[in-house]
Amino acid sequence: MSSNSGNDHAENFLLFAIVGGLILAGVLYVFYLFLPYLIFYILPFVVGSLVVGFILRLAGEPGDGVLSLSRYRVVVVAYAFCLLVVCITCFSNVTRAWVIDKNGKSTGQVILDWPKVNQYFNQWRSSTYAGSPFDSLKRSAQTGVIYDRLEVGWILLCFLFLGGPAFYYWLSRNDPDKVNAVVEGLVDERVKSQRNQLKNKEDNLNQIIESNKAALKVQIRDLEKVRSELLAENQSLKAKLEFAPEVPRPSEAVEPSKKGVLDRDLF
Repeated sequence: MSSNSGNDHAENFLLFAIVGGLILAGVLYVFYLFLPYLIFYILPFVVGSLVVGFILRLAGEPGDGVLSLSRYRVVVVAYAFCLLVVCITCFSNVTRAWVIDKNGKSTGQVILDWPKVNQYFNQWRSSTYAGSPFDSLKRSAQTGVIYDRLEVGWILLCFLFLGGPAFYYWLSRNDPDKVNAVVEGLVDERVKSQRNQLKNKEDNLNQIIESNKAALKVQIRDLEKVRSELLAENQSLKAKLEFAPEVPRPSEAVEPSKKGVLDRDLF
């Protein structure tokens, strides 16, 4: 039983070592295979995406004022400028051409733009593949690959259309909250200003009312004084009228025939 168990453990260990070795070999093969493309394709894509994203962010970052809350016009102009630069740099007057013989068959030679860039890429790729432990990659190291101005242009277009806008979208993820905060601040400031104006108007109205009340109180005091004087004069006239002798009215004058003996005119 113990020998069988030991054999089982040895077989499992051997199987594990074989599977682990195959997985490690596969990882190394993929690493060596894609390392040149990682350096010359993925890395420029990532760096270009960051640059374009930062440019668009600087152009479109909302400010604290009313006119700078939405800066989409500046973003559009900046993006169009980046696109124009890429098109002029990498796609204008492209001279890539395949060389053919007099029978119209391809000779395998290609006329490229930026031949030094293509030479540097192929040298780096060949040295990487030649230093790998895999024969298939060493054979591939002897085969050249086109990497010129047109390839660089396609990389630039990829991060200009994909990576840059995606990174800009990530950078601007908190813009709605910032815009809401700015709008609320502007509203509070506007409301505060209007409240101050209303308070000033209310204070002015209170001053006008108080001044009018003071004037009315002075007028009322003068009227009360005049009323008191009139009442006093009225009381005085009533007193004089009460103690004054009676004076016959014209309609109550005594006729001569009814006069007394002493009232008659003897002469």
